Amino acid sequence: MIKFSKLYIDRPHFRPESTKAHLVAGLIVAIATALRLTLNPWVAGMPFVVFFPATIVATFLCGSTAGFLAGLLSVLSAWLFIIPSENSQLSIYQTALFGVGTVTVVAVIAVMRAAAADVRRSNETLRVSEEKFRGLLESAPDAMVIVDEKHRIALINAQAEDLFGYRREELLGQPIEMLVPEQDREKYLAQLAAFMINPWVAPMGRMIDLHGVRKDGTEFPIEVSLGPLRTEAGILVSNGIRDITARRQIEARLAEASKAKSDFLAGLSHELRTPLNAIMVFSEMIRDAANGPLDASYREYGGDINESGRHLQNIINDILDISKIEGGRLELRDEIVSIGEIAEACRRIVAAMAEVAGVSLSINVPGSLPLIRSDRIRFQQILLNLMSNAVKFTPSGGRVSLSASIETDGAVITVQDTGIGMKAEDIPIALEPFRQIDGALSRRFDGTGLGLPLAKALVELHGGRLEIQSTPAEGTMVRILLPLERMADAAA
Repeated sequence: MIKFSKLYIDRPHFRPESTKAHLVAGLIVAIATALRLTLNPWVAGMPFVVFFPATIVATFLCGSTAGFLAGLLSVLSAWLFIIPSENSQLSIYQTALFGVGTVTVVAVIAVMRAAAADVRRSNETLRVSEEKFRGLLESAPDAMVIVDEKHRIALINAQAEDLFGYRREELLGQPIEMLVPEQDREKYLAQLAAFMINPWVAPMGRMIDLHGVRKDGTEFPIEVSLGPLRTEAGILVSNGIRDITARRQIEARLAEASKAKSDFLAGLSHELRTPLNAIMVFSEMIRDAANGPLDASYREYGGDINESGRHLQNIINDILDISKIEGGRLELRDEIVSIGEIAEACRRIVAAMAEVAGVSLSINVPGSLPLIRSDRIRFQQILLNLMSNAVKFTPSGGRVSLSASIETDGAVITVQDTGIGMKAEDIPIALEPFRQIDGALSRRFDGTGLGLPLAKALVELHGGRLEIQSTPAEGTMVRILLPLERMADAAA
């Protein structure tokens, strides 16, 4: 039994060219012959009046080959059972016309079927593609809102429903601006318009910091990433939306903690300075026997106290400087200075330390080197930290050198040593405040771990950068690169 609900225009009901299809075609012709004979009194002179529709039905049900077979059987049946009784002279012309009509109809049906099959396959492919796209859209971790060229919402995922509190049908077809509060709409629409001018060359993944607004009116911080989607209807733009409320809260807490730490260190440093200054003054008096002769051992004790006090004072000053830099409270007092003069002053200060350590100390700064614009005290502090660090980590018999030159990008000051060096992965650790590379080094070499971080921070405050190259057991080279804007001629 044929179920007409299962008939498709793009394919036969029976498998084409099968025996069953051919038998069905023959059966259709037989039924048409019986029907024609029954109707003979009313359709005399039209031998193919029933066979033509029968051929069409056979073609639809059984395929083109069965259709041609039905046409051939129709001609045979007509000439065997119908035409002889009518004996019409038009029979030959009617047969020829039936043959041409049959071929034409079968060919048209075949073309229609091919076109319909292509359309059905295209629709199926499109349906599968849409299902895959919707699946990807729903599996995205972020809220996804797809808009058309008129900024109307075309698609959203479940995450977008949860994030903004709307049902899907409430958003589809609506302008996306409804998800952005008034104060951020102009910024978002400007970014969206600029993106849509040439979306294929726009940078992908660039985040736009905005605020979103939920159905209940509450606002929250979001990041939006735009991406293009090409469709037959035009260009669509995907909006990947991420709620960054938790991140902003963490950043705020970290900023508060950092400020609290800096304020604590600054307050502690100030509190320690007052008694420390008194210790240093009285230790100097003991060391210099300011109030009369003292036993030599007492004067030696006074010298030790004074030296320890100065060491503690330097640590406190470094902590205070770090806290000022982290809090953005350290300001430079620029003036025109000579790299050579400051380098020589630092050499004289570090010379005693180098002599005790058995380390050779040298500087090579050409006298023709241009003057630079910097904070004299801070620039000297940078060189002192780097040179004293180099001496501290260089074994007896080693060398420490300072050189300077002018390159294309600006001034370059290099401090190089033949010391113990460090691994590449240890360099970032050495540049963090209060960090030392490992326990062995912290036991062998005293210090707070502020020298390199403070030098780096001060260099960056000058608009420059600090680079380190180091090899274990071979030595370390630290390069300070100051920009051309720091040249005195450029400043003028």
